[in-house]
Amino acid sequence: MPHADFDNRTAFFADALHMVDERFAPRLTVVVKATFDILPGGALALRAEQMPLDTVGTLEDPEAVEKSSYRYEPEVAPFKVATDVVILGHAHAPSTRTTCLDVGARVGMLWRTLRVFGDRVWVRAWGGSVLTEPLPFERIPLTYERAFGGWDESSPDPRKHAFERRNPVGRGFHSRRGRARERVLAPNLESIPHPIRSPRDTPPPMGFGFVSPHWQSRLALAGTYDAAWREHRFPQLAANFSQLHYNAASPGFIAPGYLHGDEEIQTVGLSPEGVLGFSLPGVSAPSVRVSLVHGVDHRLVTALDTVIVDLDDRRLTLIWRACVPLPDGPHDVRAIEVSCPASLELPRSDTLTQPLIAANHLPPGREHYSCP
Repeated sequence: MPHADFDNRTAFFADALHMVDERFAPRLTVVVKATFDILPGGALALRAEQMPLDTVGTLEDPEAVEKSSYRYEPEVAPFKVATDVVILGHAHAPSTRTTCLDVGARVGMLWRTLRVFGDRVWVRAWGGSVLTEPLPFERIPLTYERAFGGWDESSPDPRKHAFERRNPVGRGFHSRRGRARERVLAPNLESIPHPIRSPRDTPPPMGFGFVSPHWQSRLALAGTYDAAWREHRFPQLAANFSQLHYNAASPGFIAPGYLHGDEEIQTVGLSPEGVLGFSLPGVSAPSVRVSLVHGVDHRLVTALDTVIVDLDDRRLTLIWRACVPLPDGPHDVRAIEVSCPASLELPRSDTLTQPLIAANHLPPGREHYSCP
């Protein structure tokens, strides 16, 4: 049977994913992805080349698959019950003498601050471990590799090797069964209310990026796969599977529902200009019509379930999703139409004749907040 007709009437990228739900029943997920340039002053313009779906994900370090976080998670979730908000970039020091800096971001009602240190090391001294003073820095990546976590493989017995289940790619983790080590990198990113005082401290890993599906905060939502599951539910997902497992943002940066797409974004210390403020574009959610071969039409409104602010690339990515169950599978679908008339009126980077001006929503004050 020929493929279904796909009519994308938006200025964005759109695609259809044939998937199954928790009960292994077929369903169609339509994904719409918009890519904007973040211009000087915080104005937004539609990027000339709209990015396709990243179906395999992009690692921070492609050469270290087992020890790398996702920079961009695979964009193939069948469904999300709430909006993921992800901030990518670096902490930018206000001077070459900066050794410690407080940074933060707010998206709508979601907000987070964290403390950034220059490189520090746990060293052996006076029968214990001492944390060195932080070195000056210009930029520190806001990745989970720089947050608390990682592995302790100091024991000669591999059975005693251990890792921080909340963030296995981080640094500074000391196992209680491990041996004393001479030099251990300490985290650059730290929780302000939970400062690290001892090598045995286990503060929450701090970041703005994606959480991998096998890390504790998401794995705990994936359900129980034991002998009872194999006997009674396979190949369905576990009875205690939670759809929140599909959300991949950092704890605290998953919205309590869906964002509207017009929320204000404010960052401090996360861009070269120190402060940055702008609003999401406010474009109406794309609508979808799915026509089935037996004459039924499903009209759907997509939900904005992913917002990615990449301050390194000055790129804003918005992803909307809608899904519909199918009676038998992909051959049920005759045609798919995606529309968003407002998207066709958005300013485009390749047609701008003069820079757009956008108000900076941050109140006047210090551009960076230094540590006490």
